[in-house]
Amino acid sequence: MADLRRELGFWDALTIGAGTMIGAGIFLLAGVALELTGPAAIFAYLFSGVICIITASSAAELATGMPTSGGDYFFVSRSLGPAFGAISGVGIWLSLTFAISFYLFGLGEYLSQFLPLTPFWGAFLGGVLLIALNIIGAKESGRTQVVVVLTLLFILGGFSLTGFFHIDTANLNPFFPLGTDPIYSTTALVFVSFLGFVKIAAVAEEIKNPSKNLPRALIGSVALVTLLYVIILLVIAGIFPQSTIRDVKDPLTTAARQMLGGFGGIAIIFAGLLATLSSANASIMASSRINLAMARDRMVPNWLSKIHKKLLTPYRAILLTGFLALCFLLIESLESLAKIASVLQLYSYAALNIGCIVLRAADPDWYKPSYRTPGNPFGQVLAALGCLAVILYSGPFAQVAVVVLIVVSLAWYMIWGRDKVSIDHAMPEFRKRWQEYGWSLFTQPAEKAAEEEVEKVAPASRPLDATPPLHLIAALANPEHETDLLRLAQFISTGKSEAGTVEGMHILHVPYQTPITSIRETLEQKPSIQQKIDNILQQSKAEAQQIDNGYRNILAQTDFRTVTEAAHNVFGAIISETQNRRADMLLMGWQGGFSVGRIYNSPVQRIIKELKTDVGILKDRGFDKLESILLPWGGGHHAQLGLELAVRIARVQNADLKILRLVKPGINVKNERESLHNRIAPVLGDFDRAQILIREAPEVTTGITEEFESSDHDLVIIGASHEWSIRNVLFGTIPDIVADRAPCSVLMVRRYLPKNWSVKASESLKRAKENLGLTSSPDTG
Repeated sequence: MADLRRELGFWDALTIGAGTMIGAGIFLLAGVALELTGPAAIFAYLFSGVICIITASSAAELATGMPTSGGDYFFVSRSLGPAFGAISGVGIWLSLTFAISFYLFGLGEYLSQFLPLTPFWGAFLGGVLLIALNIIGAKESGRTQVVVVLTLLFILGGFSLTGFFHIDTANLNPFFPLGTDPIYSTTALVFVSFLGFVKIAAVAEEIKNPSKNLPRALIGSVALVTLLYVIILLVIAGIFPQSTIRDVKDPLTTAARQMLGGFGGIAIIFAGLLATLSSANASIMASSRINLAMARDRMVPNWLSKIHKKLLTPYRAILLTGFLALCFLLIESLESLAKIASVLQLYSYAALNIGCIVLRAADPDWYKPSYRTPGNPFGQVLAALGCLAVILYSGPFAQVAVVVLIVVSLAWYMIWGRDKVSIDHAMPEFRKRWQEYGWSLFTQPAEKAAEEEVEKVAPASRPLDATPPLHLIAALANPEHETDLLRLAQFISTGKSEAGTVEGMHILHVPYQTPITSIRETLEQKPSIQQKIDNILQQSKAEAQQIDNGYRNILAQTDFRTVTEAAHNVFGAIISETQNRRADMLLMGWQGGFSVGRIYNSPVQRIIKELKTDVGILKDRGFDKLESILLPWGGGHHAQLGLELAVRIARVQNADLKILRLVKPGINVKNERESLHNRIAPVLGDFDRAQILIREAPEVTTGITEEFESSDHDLVIIGASHEWSIRNVLFGTIPDIVADRAPCSVLMVRRYLPKNWSVKASESLKRAKENLGLTSSPDTG
């Protein structure tokens, strides 16, 4: 069965990587790179991009073979062993910490352009705010990240397109004003612009269809960002003479002002603020995941991985990282922060590529990736050597940082971790196979990538029939309405002679700062839900003893189950889990009114539109007793589902079912009644407590409201109207209005309809008849 945690699609994964990379690097380092290298600085970005594309491919193979939240650290420790893992883990963490300082530095620079703050204080205040938000649990959701990345691409793409018409080719000559040597040191400087793409691999266990989406997202994000960087650099190099570029403090903003006036400058400043905030926030999140992964291996004290009981965030890890990042602001050198962050990550990228070679050659039983990178081992060796070459050209300050990292990390491992850490890794198997095959170990044909086990969820095609038992999921979020949702699900699931299955599902929202696995290890079922289920079953048994209508005993046999899971995206998890469990219907609650604003911003819409099974939304006003059920009848697919559910509920509760058919004035009531009876008879079966009400009304919602005023009902069931797909409605104008005006509980239902031509033709024909006034139905209003 597919895993609930797989919530992220291709675009979510792509934007995680791209959104982390499009940060302060291009905004703050473009001018510095051109000053150091001239227009040939584009090769520094291209060289970085090639290294990262190969590394991205290696990370994709490792992630599909070992999907986990640890990312680089986990891959290196499981391939090369715990000693290398210790260096990599500490290196990645410190790299992210220096990168956070770098991003905050850029944030301060942009804030100082329109606020009375020095760059340092802007960076410091921004850092404090982000640390606090991450501890509280504020998150960048997948959809928010998509919006951020699209905004940045739109602004930077517009800048690049406009800039092409302002390039003076004379400014590009000479292309190598200082020769080729500066390219390598510039690569070490700008490499920080590519940090973050491996973060996609760190959430591999949460990505749908990882064998396809992971490599595409990893490689695609690097390629996209590399192309964008090169174009921007060419534009800037073509706008400013080489002799004056060193005097331009912020070339992107200055160029935008020259081309588009004040609006262009404001747009770039906004993009810079957005990019630096997003990148700093993403790096804080990623650092906490590294800490948690190392703590799970006992590589660092478990104290660091403590998760706050209420906020569910690794607050100690966030505080430590944030404190160090703020301290690193005192370095006050943009270039130094960039180079340190780059070289620390370069070591990990080199180790990651070598680890991919080792794992492929060792071929342990526990490593069966569904994606295998092409060109192994030659591409990985090239990328690893490229990483080491960049470190050699990074300058003494950054080189010392790498040496200190290795010495301190190894010392920490020998003193603290050696006796505590026990990790299964590939090196023993690699040594064994090396003794057997030698160099030919690397030239043996690779096994075919393991086929990923993907369970296809067939679209719902359940025929309407009130006889068999059903499998329902009740999504529980509000304790005040949980009992009513569970009871209603019990009634609906019950068949004519057999009890159904009801799963009460509670999804615990986990901030993105915290890996789901860290929560799942300690996750317990909600005792309050189980207590409510026990009470419902006891009530069913008591009712069966008092009034036995043939169904009360069946109700008492309902198979209730509780499901408590953790997810970053609650609504995405509800969709995937409902489909994975092959439920016949999802039942949810709706709180508050049905105003356009509330419906427009409701994530419930996503469930209604994407879930491939029937959906019911309960506007709960209580139903201690169910004696009269009203079903407004429009004749569509959704109304037919409502009829089946109404029969099920009325049958087990000895309730009267009143089917309200509203017609235009002058319609032959007798013919209408006979036609409706013939249509609903197959679903009614032998249920004999249904009554057809034919009422004349000038408009549908008015006619239903008049019924509320003339008669008392305990529950209204209404099917979605054809406008439900419009964004400003939930189930359609009529159901939304009825749910808002009804004096009792309202169950709105939507039948899942496969997207095929026959269904579309049927719906289109029905709408056309209604619009042309060729039906007996009154105006929909």
